[in-house]
Amino acid sequence: MHEEPTRALLHALLELSASLCVADVSERLAEAALRLAGASGAELVLDACDASAGLRVTTGDTRGEPSIQLELRARGASFGRLCVFSDTPLEDAARSALRTLAAHGEIALSNARAHEAALIRADRDALTGLANHGHVWEALEREASRAHRYGRALAFVMIDVDRFKAFNDRHGHLAGDAALAQIATLVRERSRASDTAGRYGGDELALVLPETSAEGAIAVAEKIRDAAQARTLGATGGSLTVSAGVACAPTDGKTAADLVRVADARLYRAKAAGGNRVIA
Repeated sequence: MHEEPTRALLHALLELSASLCVADVSERLAEAALRLAGASGAELVLDACDASAGLRVTTGDTRGEPSIQLELRARGASFGRLCVFSDTPLEDAARSALRTLAAHGEIALSNARAHEAALIRADRDALTGLANHGHVWEALEREASRAHRYGRALAFVMIDVDRFKAFNDRHGHLAGDAALAQIATLVRERSRASDTAGRYGGDELALVLPETSAEGAIAVAEKIRDAAQARTLGATGGSLTVSAGVACAPTDGKTAADLVRVADARLYRAKAAGGNRVIA
């Protein structure tokens, strides 16, 4: 080992506990493994889970078969592995240090994943799984500022379920919740990774569409409208339609408040005209 073993290991463990970012902890763990073993390379692989995407971190030369592979586990289940690659056989002291490092790495990574999952939940609407009202506003304000600064396109779409109160009265609020969640899924599936899909309030959903023209936003809204009209909602066997209002910067305004006001007014016009339509 390149450093005095005990001191090197303690330093590595302190580094692991100093962050709650999964990517950062992963990089520190791989680099610490490389140092502790005096190895040529190290690789950390995290499996995807409900709240976190998969991740692979490599440092040094990771060609060939690993000299040691340590499984990472939490609550009895495997969630990844730490592999160390060495041109020479690893000493027993190095293997022992790596096992201790991996054990603490399991705890650090589990804590970081739990922290990031909590941050995600704080920005999510519990029923629909979309961004909540506050997160939608933050995204719209950020993108409106960016669009104004760089002269880029930005669209905002407000979506409302037609005659949702009547649906709730007929089928009950549980059926209404399930129907709204299904429509939210349609919205999420038709948005890009760069978009923000959220629940604005009640049965109103919203889309923040950066780098999107009026024509592009209308096309997205129409796809959502078509999909909602064609969808049978759960055990009720019924269906719901949606209406949408579209506003675009800079034509309809430069601020988040401008875009919300215009999109909301157009949504109201769409519903007043009978619903199941998009107005832009």
